[in-house]
Amino acid sequence: MKNLHAAVFVMVTTGWPASLLAGMQLLDDAAMSGVAGQSGISIEITTDDANGNFLTTGEIRYTETDKDGQGKDYLAIDGLTLRTITTDSSGNMTGVDTIRTDIDVDSAGNVSIRSSDIDTLDLELGALSLSGRTLFGGVRFSVWEFVGDSYLETLLLNDQAGAKLAFRTVMEEGSGLTYQFDEDGLTFSTDIVFLPASGENAFRSEVFLSGNTDELKLELGETSGSFEIRNISLLDDSGNNIFAGNNFGDLGYADISVNTGYVTVSANPDPLVDGIAGRINTDLTVGNVFYRTGDQRLNLNNVHLNTNGDIDYTLDFIDTGFTTGIDSRISAISDLDLTIGALTFSAGDGSAETLSMGSFAIENLNLGGGSIDLQLYTLPGAGAQGMQLDLTMAGTTSFDLTITDDPAENAAHPAPVLSASVVLNNVSVSQSIDQTGKGLHIGVLEQSMDVNINQIRMGDGVLQQGQTGRLVMNNVSLQPGSYFRVEPLQ
Repeated sequence: MKNLHAAVFVMVTTGWPASLLAGMQLLDDAAMSGVAGQSGISIEITTDDANGNFLTTGEIRYTETDKDGQGKDYLAIDGLTLRTITTDSSGNMTGVDTIRTDIDVDSAGNVSIRSSDIDTLDLELGALSLSGRTLFGGVRFSVWEFVGDSYLETLLLNDQAGAKLAFRTVMEEGSGLTYQFDEDGLTFSTDIVFLPASGENAFRSEVFLSGNTDELKLELGETSGSFEIRNISLLDDSGNNIFAGNNFGDLGYADISVNTGYVTVSANPDPLVDGIAGRINTDLTVGNVFYRTGDQRLNLNNVHLNTNGDIDYTLDFIDTGFTTGIDSRISAISDLDLTIGALTFSAGDGSAETLSMGSFAIENLNLGGGSIDLQLYTLPGAGAQGMQLDLTMAGTTSFDLTITDDPAENAAHPAPVLSASVVLNNVSVSQSIDQTGKGLHIGVLEQSMDVNINQIRMGDGVLQQGQTGRLVMNNVSLQPGSYFRVEPLQ
C-alpha cells in the first residue's frame, strides 16, 4: 500500500482544500480488502455522421482456393453500410442513435458482450455477384426496431470441450424489421416481427459456434416465441406495391424444440475439388408453422424433422465462362423422417382453431447410396433478371408415406390410416425463377421422373388390409416452355 500512501501525500502537498482533506483517512490493506465494485465495463457507441452511418465498406469478396485448376471463383458484395439511428412511429429517421455495450464476466468464467439501448439499425448490402455476374441488385435489413429492453448478445462460453461462442437475440413484442432485395427494377419486400411465447415478455433465439483444427460447428439452441414474415410484396422502383393493396400473405413459425441441430463446415477433403464440405444433423420439432392470408390461417402443428444421424453436403461456386452459380450436393441420407402432427385451420391470430384434418409422415427417406444435386446459377444476359435451378436425384429414392385421419367424432376408436411405399427414379428438374411485374414467374425447362407407389394399405390404425394395389407412373414430365405464375389474389 506504499503507492497509495504516496498518492495521498502528493494530494496534501499540492494544495487540496482543507475541507476535503479533513475527511480523508489513509486506508490500510485490511480496509481495502473490503472494497467491492460492479464487474465489467459499459461502452457507448455513436456516430457524428448526419445520416447515422456508423460503418461503411468497399467491396467484400470471398474467393475460393483454386484446387481444380479452373480459376478462382468468388462471391462479392458491393459494399456494406450500417446505420444507427432513431426513428418516429412511421419509421422516419429523427436523429442519430447511441448504443450501449456491456462487457462482463460471470462467476463461471463466461464473457458476455451485450448491445442494448438500441433504437433502430439499418444494414444495407450492395449488389451480390458470383465471379462478376450479378445475382441481386442489393439487399437491405431496414428499420430494425428494438423495443424496450431488447438486445443482442455474444457470449464466449467457458466450455470444458473448448471455446464456444453463443449468439443470442432477445426481442420484446413490437420489435421487427423490413427485409428487401432488388432484382430487375423490382423489389421483394417483407416485414419481419418477433412475438414472445405465451407468458413471456420477449422472443428468444440462440445459436452456438465452436470449432477444432478441422471444422467449424454451428448449433441451434433455444428458440422461444414466434417469428413472422408478413406483407410479402413486390414493389416498383418508386416503392409502391405493384398489386395495389394486395400481397402474397404471411408466413411464420413458433416454438422450436431442439434435441440435436448442427451444421459443420470444413474444406472439401477431395484435393482436386474446390469449395466446402460438412455434415448436417437435425432432430427438432417446430410447434407451429403457418401460412396466413387475410384473417385465415393454415397451420402445420408439431412439425418434426429427424435426420437420424449425420448427412453429408458439399458446396462450391461454379464459373463455366458463360454462367456462374452455386453447385451443392447432399448425400448419405438413409433414414430421414419428416412428420406433421396435425393440419388445422384457424383465425389469423391462431384462435378458433379447427379440429385436426389428420397427420402426415414421410419416413425412412433413403437415397439408396445416391445424392441430391442442386445447382442455382445465372444465365448469359440474365444477371439480376432471374436465375435457373437444376435438381437431380441420382439413384433410387424411397420413402414410406403415412396419412392418419383424426378420429374427432370418437377418440376411443383407432385413427384411419393410409400407407404406401414410394419409389422415385430418374428425378430431373430444371426451371427458371424470376420476379416480374406480373408476379413470381417459374418457367419449366425440364421436369421428369418415374414414380412407383407400392404396398398401398388402408385400415383403422390397428387392423390393416393387405396390399390393395400398386401404382406405376413412368416418364412423368412437364412440357418444356410451360410456366407457373404466383401472384396475390386480385
